[in-house]
Amino acid sequence: MTLSDQVAIVTGGGRGIGREIALALARAGARVAVLARSRGELEETAALADPGCPPLLVVPADMTDATAVHGAVARVHDRFGPATLLVNNAAVYTPGEPPLWEADLDSWWGDFETNVRGPLTCLRAVLPAMVAEGRGRVITVSSDSGVLPYPLSSYSFGKSALVRLTETLGISLDKAGSGVRTFAISPGAVRTRLTEPFAVKFPDMRWTPAEYSGRLVVDLASGRYDELHGRYLSVNDDLDRLLDRLKEIRDEELLVQRMRAYGPDGVVTTNWE
Repeated sequence: MTLSDQVAIVTGGGRGIGREIALALARAGARVAVLARSRGELEETAALADPGCPPLLVVPADMTDATAVHGAVARVHDRFGPATLLVNNAAVYTPGEPPLWEADLDSWWGDFETNVRGPLTCLRAVLPAMVAEGRGRVITVSSDSGVLPYPLSSYSFGKSALVRLTETLGISLDKAGSGVRTFAISPGAVRTRLTEPFAVKFPDMRWTPAEYSGRLVVDLASGRYDELHGRYLSVNDDLDRLLDRLKEIRDEELLVQRMRAYGPDGVVTTNWE
């Protein structure tokens, strides 16, 4: 598989999952820019690229600062051309966060805003060029904590919002005939600086290798699985099997929609247009 025609932007590319995704994309031939606040960590990522891979472009930026993000995207464009792939990975997590009714709301909302406003800011910066080019993919790193019944936290709330963003943005892009595809992915339980408190609390926890996220992103970037766009996918999913079952899955989803759209007397209660 080669991604030599791809220009990728990976946020939070200085460590952990973002680093593994950036390196995997570079190994597949993509021209990769890594974005994060820490230049030092980004340079460490760039230094780990395999010999022979296209050099990674280091672009320090605050993902919630629209001016900084637009400037970073302009730098990528000047160096590599318009981005064809955005990987929204940057996130923050506050361990030991108190329940909502005891939390400081400003602090709680600050974490949520970073985890949601950051991806939105990056989308606003890259989507105009993608839509104009008629191609592109957005892959957003979410979490099972955003789709399963985990206790509420600013992190889980934000990750849930990102899954819904992926679904609804995909519909909007389809209606516009843009050719841009969206995906949300679950990396599993990956041991990183973000999750280190869990490693201390649960020493027998089974961790998912971060390399799995890199493999999944490369697969999705290839275009082979574009029919699955708008969906939440796990690093443990068999994408080929999902493709084989796609018509069955869509039929089941349509049935649920129709059951919700029609009242007991058969009258339409929801306008799906």
